[in-house]
Amino acid sequence: MTPREPAVLVMPFEPLTPGDNARLFAIGMGQELTSNLFRFGGFRLYTSPPNGSSAKGDEAPQPGRLLGTSYVVRGSVQTSAEEVQVTTTVFNAENDQIVWMRTYARPFDPQSLMNVQRELASEIATVVGQSYGVVRNDIRADPPKNMESYLCVLRAQAYRSTFRRVDFDPAMQCLQQTVQRDPQYSDGWAMLGWLHLDAGRLGYSGDGNPQTEYGKALEATSRAITLQPNNPLALKALASAYHFTGRYADSDRISHLAIDLNPNDPDILAQFGWRLSIRGNFSEGVPMLKRAIERTMHPPGWYFHFVAVDLYLRGEYDKMLDVAETASLRDSGFSQLLIAMANAELGRRDATQTALKGMSRYKALADDPAGFLRRNGAADQVVDALMTGLRKAQALVAS
Repeated sequence: MTPREPAVLVMPFEPLTPGDNARLFAIGMGQELTSNLFRFGGFRLYTSPPNGSSAKGDEAPQPGRLLGTSYVVRGSVQTSAEEVQVTTTVFNAENDQIVWMRTYARPFDPQSLMNVQRELASEIATVVGQSYGVVRNDIRADPPKNMESYLCVLRAQAYRSTFRRVDFDPAMQCLQQTVQRDPQYSDGWAMLGWLHLDAGRLGYSGDGNPQTEYGKALEATSRAITLQPNNPLALKALASAYHFTGRYADSDRISHLAIDLNPNDPDILAQFGWRLSIRGNFSEGVPMLKRAIERTMHPPGWYFHFVAVDLYLRGEYDKMLDVAETASLRDSGFSQLLIAMANAELGRRDATQTALKGMSRYKALADDPAGFLRRNGAADQVVDALMTGLRKAQALVAS
């Protein structure tokens, strides 16, 4: 049977400095990194024994080449009296091409060496393993031909970074085929549930009834959990389904469980922070969103939205505009609404008009802004604030 998912092989980290400090730190780095990567899921994880090959491209990862598209993580450790340096490289095992490489340096303190080791392993695992991280981004750029179900999930994740209408139907069709072809694939059901949520909340459904789509989403995400109870993707999708069906306590409970299983996944933080913020809990939600942005290589635009809304409520309109414009580089109409609101508060009529025109291209939001917000679970205070800002923008343009 062809594997669904790519393989990631973690090679032993190589000590480049003589002595026990570098040797023991290198062993621990490999173990900590493997443990942290394991929490992400979405790929098959392999390790090589410490006495195996560590750095020669031709000698490494026969498992990768035999088991499909695969990646090899290699690292080295250098220590001095002042600092410890860890260099980590991710290779594509098919061609030994370097996909990503970074060197980290930390002060050398024997008393806190274990804490440094854990910190670095956590940071590297987050960069490599997250939904918008090194491995998945490289696969999206050059997809293999033998993992249809996995590639379909990646296509759906790419759509969900922008929510563009033109990408929705192909992603939905692909996922529907995936769960028919591969009904035991938990990730397929999880992503299908998420797209049913989008069909309802973004107005992409054929019958225009969000509740019908939300019911389908809950059914699909529950199926994903049944197949794989601790699947991070399934837990995130189920938490979203509970949010959009008004079961906020259940949504929060599942979100906390997902964070406990993998505190390094920025997408879990972003999802939970977004839901808390749209319900008016900015004090908890916005710090989560900011941590997610800091930990993500290419954060989707929606990570920034409620950071901008929080700045609007604080009257920090210049900062709000910067954040909203950053969001607009990667997504759609809601960013344009925020840009219009910020420019209106700053008295910039032409820029406000341009943003409102951009917002008008997104039918679900432009036709009924308050309804759009409520379909997304927005609290009354959030709806009222955003509608007040929109009216100010419209009044400025009309003047």
